[in-house]
Amino acid sequence: MIYRLKVSHMQLRVTGFFLAVLWALPALYAAFPGVEWVQEESRWKLLGDVPKSLDQPGSTEHESAAELMAQARIAQDKGSQWTALGLYDDVVDDYPNTAFAPEAHYQRGFIYTQRHQFESANKEFNAIIRRYPEYPNFNQVISSQYKIGELVQDGERPYYWGVIPGFRDYQLGVDAYEAVVKNAPYSEYAPLALMNAAIIANKEDKQEEAIDALDRLINNYPGSILSSDAYLTLAQTYASLVQGASYDQEATRQALSYYSDYMILFPKADGIYEAEAGLYYMRETLAMSKYKLGDFYYKFRNNSRAALTFYNEAITVDPSSSVAIQAREQIDKIKAGIKAPMTPVDWIFGRYKRPSEREYLEQSEVDNLEDEAFQIESTEQFMETPGAEAGEVFTPGEPPQQYEGIGVPVEPFMEEPGMVEPGVGPDGEPGFYPPGEAPLYEDGILQPYNPPGPANPKQEEVDKFQGEQATNQDLPAGDQ
Repeated sequence: MIYRLKVSHMQLRVTGFFLAVLWALPALYAAFPGVEWVQEESRWKLLGDVPKSLDQPGSTEHESAAELMAQARIAQDKGSQWTALGLYDDVVDDYPNTAFAPEAHYQRGFIYTQRHQFESANKEFNAIIRRYPEYPNFNQVISSQYKIGELVQDGERPYYWGVIPGFRDYQLGVDAYEAVVKNAPYSEYAPLALMNAAIIANKEDKQEEAIDALDRLINNYPGSILSSDAYLTLAQTYASLVQGASYDQEATRQALSYYSDYMILFPKADGIYEAEAGLYYMRETLAMSKYKLGDFYYKFRNNSRAALTFYNEAITVDPSSSVAIQAREQIDKIKAGIKAPMTPVDWIFGRYKRPSEREYLEQSEVDNLEDEAFQIESTEQFMETPGAEAGEVFTPGEPPQQYEGIGVPVEPFMEEPGMVEPGVGPDGEPGFYPPGEAPLYEDGILQPYNPPGPANPKQEEVDKFQGEQATNQDLPAGDQ
């Protein structure tokens, strides 16, 4: 099924009237002149004044473009599409600032569509929107893009180079519909394009893409005549993702929500019976999911309190279903003190020991603390800066010098010949050793140390000055 613009005779008349008014507005206020092919004169006729920003009639560029356009149209009418494409391309490339350039793009897109080169056609139409937004035939461009989507959705195959038929590629149709929505979001085509894009996505088992398109239709075009169909299709799309009562029920809840919204918002719609059937099935599935959870706690976890909670939820979801009847029977058993039948595992190891409320709370607190500790640890690791701290060396009368580590200037001392390999001396204090002779641990790793700096008189003077400053800071007032 394809949603087309012509829905019914009455809608066609009303929609056609408003579209005629809408489509006339760009032509009335467009600063860009249109062009029209005059068959009797074999030339393109301008339909308005050319703005000063474009090449004017009589200029070399304008006249050359007009001649190429005429040759291209004559070739196009004779069926020489390759020749026409080449001539139109010359206009686009060589004379983009003429009034004929957007028309050349449009004619190329038209020819590509005829040749089933849908991707190339869509690119040509997009080029008009991007480069010439004041093109007076804007609505024809949008209509042509929508037509590409319809052709692909109808099953038309793309042709390589316009000659060799390829495999069906429905993504080309989705791309064309999305281009319509992007280029003309306020047109009558936009909601139709979104609906058809969703239909293609569902057909290709791409439910996530279908949900995205339908959600945009509902939220951006709530007054569209397609809103009711969008709600129902969205509910059915979510329902198709439901795998059963034993699996995650998020899709079930979403389907329930949209089925309910559809029935409330459109009580007289044609699909009301489909919605009721879908709603019934989704409720039954969700209720069965709650029932199975109750069975799990009752039969395998010896937890009657949790079991009662889920059995009651099953009844609440669908009180008139067969699942609700089974849930009530299980509740009666629990209230009567009847325990669940023992499983083979229970016969071997005994029944599952249900934790007390205190144990449960204590374990929950432990889990929370562990999670909090993990978050703190992760944050600290993220905030840590690899490598040694950076600092500066201050020398009286000289600018500060950058260093990394303790007392090891990076520049200019690293390149000085006095630099030697550090290590630990016999007295246990940091010392210096010739390269390759520093003492190592048994695993071959250098012993840890804090390098004091390069072994040269200049650094010794700096170290002495810093030591004196530190000593003076520790003296009581008046003793300095």
